Amino acid sequence: MDRHSEKIANLERMRALAAYDLFDPGLGERLQAICRRSAERLGMPIAAVQAVLDTATATLAATATIGASDDEHLMVATGGGPNEFAFCPQVLLDDAPFVADDLARHPIHGANPIVRAGLIRSYAGVPLRLPSGHILGSHCVMGGEPHAFTGADLAELAAAGDAAVAAIRDYELART
Repeated sequence: MDRHSEKIANLERMRALAAYDLFDPGLGERLQAICRRSAERLGMPIAAVQAVLDTATATLAATATIGASDDEHLMVATGGGPNEFAFCPQVLLDDAPFVADDLARHPIHGANPIVRAGLIRSYAGVPLRLPSGHILGSHCVMGGEPHAFTGADLAELAAAGDAAVAAIRDYELART
């Protein structure tokens, strides 16, 4: 197993993720509202809360705004995909936000089939850090066109990411 796979599939991290019922519809509704706000505030066609699992990235909530292309709606409808095609694992690997104004020019992700097909060209994601300290995944925005993200955009996205983690914590605490 390579270093990247080891970090993503770390057993302690997987146990921390397993402690949450991440696919409960009630939690999904709260996360969906956060995604809608992020897409609107950042003017991006897609916003998502995604969990990076051992081999795949699962979409816990996502939205495609009015005016999003058919391809962008398709990306939301897939519900996730293999980690090798996802951008969210980069947040976990870097232990930091990952921003690509134009993924086609990115040294790693430029060869991604999703980018080469023109489905996604811009991405900004922030880590969702659980109380255990492990990164669940990311809260991100993305679109089919290049987009210059600002420091204010990242601050807004980070605040929304904090709200997503709070929703997960609050929801789970209310269930116990």
